[in-house]
Amino acid sequence: MKMDCVRSGRKCMYNNIRLLAMFPALSVIADYTLTFVFAHGLDEILMYEFSPIARTAAVYGLVPLVVMGIAVSYFLLSYLALRTLDGTCVYPFTVAVLVVVSMTHVMGGLSWLVRVPLYSNMVQGLSIMAFVLAVVGIIWGVCRCPQHLI
Repeated sequence: MKMDCVRSGRKCMYNNIRLLAMFPALSVIADYTLTFVFAHGLDEILMYEFSPIARTAAVYGLVPLVVMGIAVSYFLLSYLALRTLDGTCVYPFTVAVLVVVSMTHVMGGLSWLVRVPLYSNMVQGLSIMAFVLAVVGIIWGVCRCPQHLI
């Protein structure tokens, strides 16, 4: 199920697995950079940051190391998922989940700047949406193309 780019014979970003796998990794870096730039100190991060990993890293001063570790993990896991599911009926769901997770991270980092409860609820809604997309993708794959998932 390869898509050709409109107006050119090159591969679309949709089929560029390395590029797609970079989105979640870069979004994590953006998230934590925005978090530590716009938060007003360690106390605020400990009180309001959702991620226990980020809170622990902040306490011990390991933020750059931990963020790079998370980014590398996100890239490798995204790449593995995309490579494994490329050409299956669930590949579009995989791409959608990665895009929504990336948006969630960037918007989560920006929530430290916006600081409006409705905005924070929207970020949580995106997390729920990523979960729902993953579940729907699994159900779709089991019903429509079980041979690809075994």
